[in-house]
Amino acid sequence: MERADVLDWRGALRRAAVPRAGQGDARTPGSLTPVTVYPDLEFPAAPPERPYVFINMVSTIDGKTISGERHEPVTQLGSRRDHATMHDLERHVQAILIGAETVRATPVINWPAGVLRLAASRTGRLDPNASFFQCSTGEAWVVLPQDAVAAATPGLPLWPVGQSEVDWETFLRELRIHKKVTHLLVEGGSEINAEFLRRDLVDELFLTLAPKIRLGRDLPTYAGGEPLPPGHLMNFDLVSCRPVENEVFLRYRRRTA
Repeated sequence: MERADVLDWRGALRRAAVPRAGQGDARTPGSLTPVTVYPDLEFPAAPPERPYVFINMVSTIDGKTISGERHEPVTQLGSRRDHATMHDLERHVQAILIGAETVRATPVINWPAGVLRLAASRTGRLDPNASFFQCSTGEAWVVLPQDAVAAATPGLPLWPVGQSEVDWETFLRELRIHKKVTHLLVEGGSEINAEFLRRDLVDELFLTLAPKIRLGRDLPTYAGGEPLPPGHLMNFDLVSCRPVENEVFLRYRRRTA
């Protein structure tokens, strides 16, 4: 029997439009000054079969992407300028995707109004009272495999795609065609980043290099997952490198030739 809380997202599409890029919250919170390092940010057009996908992360010099424990919010890595830049990137998309651990570790979701909120989960076991689901504007969905639907937390808006694992290619195609999303931002953690990179579904990478050292053998980095085979390293071209005070803001684009 189909669960009542596995929503008909195609029906929801007819009831709630997703804003176009650039039509999100135009806030420039004073608490986030100084402003973004990308004042004239632009992105290429999306391919017809999926959104244009980019990842944004902050890491220490030694590559770590958390400042505390895995279940804690990342609050001590990036500066106010990094936070402002993160929010600027968020205003250039119609949808943002994060992993389930990031949902659990983030007590307050402060994304632009109306942005489509997406959480990737293998199990669908998330708290429906979390800030991620309780924002007053826009839609929120848990993207999970079909096999996880029966045991998922009741009441969550579920977007099942794939059988035992999420079929990310199909998900992106549905997101592009049915939700009209042209630009998707992925904000980690490292495992969801790896899922997209392994499938060569990432067009750009943003990285803020924080002037800090964390150390740790098993702490998450920009992307986790299993290593790529020898001779199959992925190549990216440097679009910009902007040192600001003690941070370095890097932007890379996937090499296509």
